Amino acid sequence: MSLAGRTVLVTRPAGQCARLLGLLTDEHARPVHFPVLELLPDPDALGALPARAAQADWLVFVSPGAIDLAWTVLAGQPLTAQLACVGASSATRLAALSGRKVLYPTEGSDSDALLSLPEFQSMAGRHVLIVRGRDGRPTLAETLAGRGATVSCADIYQRIDAAPDWSRFDSDHPDAVILTSSDMVERLFYLAGPARAGQLQCLLYCVPHPRIAERLARHGVTRIVTTRADDASLVAGLREWFSSHP
Repeated sequence: MSLAGRTVLVTRPAGQCARLLGLLTDEHARPVHFPVLELLPDPDALGALPARAAQADWLVFVSPGAIDLAWTVLAGQPLTAQLACVGASSATRLAALSGRKVLYPTEGSDSDALLSLPEFQSMAGRHVLIVRGRDGRPTLAETLAGRGATVSCADIYQRIDAAPDWSRFDSDHPDAVILTSSDMVERLFYLAGPARAGQLQCLLYCVPHPRIAERLARHGVTRIVTTRADDASLVAGLREWFSSHP
């Protein structure tokens, strides 16, 4: 019961945090949805997506938001492309929406792990469509192109600042924060402003990738738990930390 009574901020956008909030509630924590960014769909890019997807050999989704938004226009389309994504939780979601087999790395949950899979080694003559947000990291596209693929990107949304309730932050005195992207780190500290920087630095953070932990460390954070990327692992990581630091 180490999470009992602990206030945990969940910073994901609306629509992407229900399961995580539920798991925290099951642990008797006090989860608070505290989004620091939102996803703004691009109607033109979404409108063009079915025709572009129909020409692809592979559809690669790089975020949960990309999956959920894309399937508003891809549902019911006669797709022949193979599907891939970067994490187990995303793969489960994509398989449920598509009714199709989804390729994903079991060791790691990022583009590098996906690129290590045998299916993506020899890509000559293959057309890959990467479904993502605007200004996504270029590593995946550049590496696949270097392996012979024809690569294009469907940037179907952009990330914008959310408007978290800072009065609630001040009154709830959070014990921990769950951050699942480097962008969320930057937006959290930017939106908080200098006056709250010291308070943010003193909190415990749970993150699913060393790259996010490194970004937090640059902001002066010292207490960081790094776990696997699925929701259950994030909650387990917090539970184990509080068990050993009562």
